[in-house]
Parts: sequence; C-alpha cells; structure tokens
Amino acid sequence: MNSAKITDFTARNRLFGGNRMKLGVMAFNCSHGSTITTVPEAWSLDWDSTLDVAKEVDRSGMEAILPVGRWRGYGGPSDFNSAAYESFTWASALGASTRYVTVLATCHVPLVHPLMVAKMSSTIDHVTKGRFALNIVCGWFKNEFDMFGAVMRPHDDRYKYATEWLDFLKRAWTQSDEFDFKSENFDAQAVWSQPKPIQTPHPPVMNAGGSPAAQDFTTRNCDMNFVHLKDRANLETGRREIAQLKERARLHGNQTRVWVHVYVVCRETEKEAKDYLHHYVHEKGDWEAASNLLRIFGLQSASYDPKTLQDHKAHFIAGHGGYPLVGTAEQIAEELGKLADIGVDGCLISWVDYKNELRQWNAEVLPLLVQSGLRQPFAHR
Repeated sequence: MNSAKITDFTARNRLFGGNRMKLGVMAFNCSHGSTITTVPEAWSLDWDSTLDVAKEVDRSGMEAILPVGRWRGYGGPSDFNSAAYESFTWASALGASTRYVTVLATCHVPLVHPLMVAKMSSTIDHVTKGRFALNIVCGWFKNEFDMFGAVMRPHDDRYKYATEWLDFLKRAWTQSDEFDFKSENFDAQAVWSQPKPIQTPHPPVMNAGGSPAAQDFTTRNCDMNFVHLKDRANLETGRREIAQLKERARLHGNQTRVWVHVYVVCRETEKEAKDYLHHYVHEKGDWEAASNLLRIFGLQSASYDPKTLQDHKAHFIAGHGGYPLVGTAEQIAEELGKLADIGVDGCLISWVDYKNELRQWNAEVLPLLVQSGLRQPFAHR
C-alpha cells in the first residue's frame, strides 16, 4: 500500500478493501500471549514491550491488533494469561500511539452495558481518527462470570441476548435523537449518546463462534467472523466452511469477512522450526494449564466436541488452537497463499517471542507476500 496515494486508514477501508491477505497481531495484551509454555522467552507482559510491538506492527503496514478479553488465568507453572491489560483502555492508549493500524477492543457482551460500550468505542474512534473495530464475545469461562456475580446463560440464549445487546449498541452509535429501547433484557428510557463514532454507519464488529447459534448470529449481525480452522489436514473442508459462512451472510443481506488465528514459528530451515515447536510445546509446555483450559472450554463451550479438544491439546499449547504456520519464510508465505485461496480474508498472528519474531516476520515474510501478490508494498508517512 502506498500511503502517498491512499490516505484513508479508517478501519472500514483497511479491513474491507486493499490487500488480498490482511494481517494483524493478537493476544499480546496477556501474559504468555497465546502460547502455554514455560520457556524463558515467552511473552512477559509489560507496557513498554507492548507499545514497542504495537508500533512495529504499525510501521509494517499490517492492518490490525487484537486483544484477548481475559479476566483471570488458567493456573499451571506458567500461570497462563494470569495478567491481562483491559482491552478498551489498551486500545485507546495504543491507538493514540499509532497512525495506521486498526485497534480492536474485545468485549464480553454480558458483562458490559451497550451504552457504556457505545461511549467507550466512540471515544476510541475519535482518538484514532476512525481506526477502531469491536470484537464481541458472549463468554464461556464461568469462573470469570462468577467474579462479576453474573449469570452465564444457556449457550443458545447467549446469542439471543447478544442480538438485543448489539441492536441497542448500533442504535446508540447511529441515532442522533433520544430513543427508548425495550426488549426482553433491556428497558432503557430517553437514551442519548454523543459524540457518534467517526466511521459510518459505525465501527466494524467482529465475533468468533463455531456453534450453529454463533454462526447464525455472526452472519446476520457482524462484519467479520473470526473462525477456527479445525481440520488442518484438509483445507478443502475449510474452504467449504468459509464458503457456507459467506453465503449464509449474503442471504441475510450481509457481507462478512473471515479471519483466522495463526501461530507462527519461522526459522531458516523447516527442521529448525519443527524442533523449536517441539521444544516449547512438548519439552517446556505447561500441560497443566492447557488441561485446565481445555477442561473449562470443553465443559462450558459448545464450539468443540471433547475428542476434538483433546486432539488439539498440543495446538492449544503451541498457539491456543490456532492454525500452524511452521517452517521457513518461503513455506509460511506459500501457506498463507493457500489460506487466501480457500477464502480467508485475514490472519491474526501470535508468536512465542513477539518482539523478536515480529521483527523477523517483517524482514523475511512480508516481502515474500508482496512478491506473491498477496499484499502491496507499504510506505508509511
């Protein structure tokens, strides 16, 4: 992307147009990021390093940074995700410190009132001059809900509530005069919210969920669907799933973009990459924390069956169940091309060592993506 020609860095412009394969970095607002490991180079949460990563992503021309919505960790020797920056204040601070990248906040729908979210997100949209997007989650970690004294609804009911919640939020974002909002779960009088977001009609909305209820909600109501590719051995399965999601959205009068999480291990040789993956997962992985996560996830989420969760344990340690990009820079660039070919619009990346591996990514992988036509050159101002 040549910034001399394109100066619109708003979220809607960058996330819905431009590069064939969009990129972002995720989960670096949490200790250990997405890797459940005890290696000393694992991500250690501190503000200066967080800011360094955000600025490096910004200079690279990648499109997005996404925080995890996390309120407590999973125990084990690594105490995985026990420390986490709150996502709206995180997004506002990083948005004020960057110029090009879209910053997202992740919001647990049942824990924050939509009018509060309307005000916070509109503020960030002004801070960033339109570089904000919202990632909403309905929640599955009951221990977090217990901290708030909040009720965790039956699975499908969570999305009924989310539909009302998002309808309320969108009206607060867009309706200039006072309005009443009455539904099964809300009874709000003379609602007023100013200023409105810079982006019209409102900032983009992302949601992740693999269950039928989640997919119906997302394809009806959201701009971006954050998908977990479950079958790594057969990309054709992923192609069919993505095509079905996009067609379902089209039938609802919507046009959704599909993003996936990828964890990256890039080395000079494929053997070195696989050896390091084995080291931080099988030799230094925190299997206790991973077991805690999968036990909670399996019992309290309808997105995966128990056998699939167990089969994915090593992948959860490697990168929270993301799609593996493990090999040389050339192999990773080729794999990203395959993901684009099956309909993936964007990839959100995690590493073990964000700072050093991000620099390597920018130096070695991004140029190959430009050469292959997946991305355009980016010249920051």
